[in-house]
Amino acid sequence: MILDGHKLAINKEAKLKIEVGKLKAKGIAPKLVVIVFKGDQAGQLYSRLKQEASLRVGIEFVKHDLDFYDKEKVLGVIAEANQDDKVHGIMIQHPGLRWAKGQSMEVKNFKEQWREMVKRVSLNKDVDGLRQDSEYQLATVKAVTELVKEKMPVREENKVVVVGARGFVGKRLVKRLTEERYTVEGIDKDDDLVLEGKEADVLISATGQNELIKESMVKEGAIVIDVGWPKGDVDFKEVCKKTSLITPVPGGIGPLTVVFLLENLVSSVYSN
Repeated sequence: MILDGHKLAINKEAKLKIEVGKLKAKGIAPKLVVIVFKGDQAGQLYSRLKQEASLRVGIEFVKHDLDFYDKEKVLGVIAEANQDDKVHGIMIQHPGLRWAKGQSMEVKNFKEQWREMVKRVSLNKDVDGLRQDSEYQLATVKAVTELVKEKMPVREENKVVVVGARGFVGKRLVKRLTEERYTVEGIDKDDDLVLEGKEADVLISATGQNELIKESMVKEGAIVIDVGWPKGDVDFKEVCKKTSLITPVPGGIGPLTVVFLLENLVSSVYSN
């Protein structure tokens, strides 16, 4: 079975549109501010998908194209959005390390600057769950967790393996799925993927390394969830022959991540 993320997202969007309509009837217009960095092509694509989904459900979407190096400008936009009562959510599109290296930026400096920007977002407006202490779950983690809960019951014999567990998304996936009482093992892309993958009833990959996950690494009948971007971590054509469920890239987890972000935004309106 190939998961149709678009179809699932459309069903959720229909319910979300009703909620947004109720808020607007009360004179409240949910509003999302998104910051995207110049030169980040993947970020531009993802922000466009979020904008299109926002428009479909009636959420106001404001995008800022900014220079990552102009930290004061970025922090100024965040501060202004924090103080604006009409803004219910702020999201900073995370550029990948490849982008940072392409900008001739040291990885250490890139990570430090990114963390500082994220920390400046008000806790109640961090609807993408980027802050460690956020009131909201990271939208991607929420999408994957809900899918796993729907497709795989919590049993001692069922094992979840997360590849890329040291990364931003992978680390949070391990934590969240463990909280849901799954037996979870987090591994790095340099570990023995054949050995570890063969033991996984649910194999989740979040490394961003194209076609890292091969057919030989997957247990017969496993669920495989590809969170890699922008092209996917899984050798889809071969791996799909062995799985009971697999998520494609694009069209799998991506659309669900977008709709969960918007759900968090609507929740922020009610909670604030």
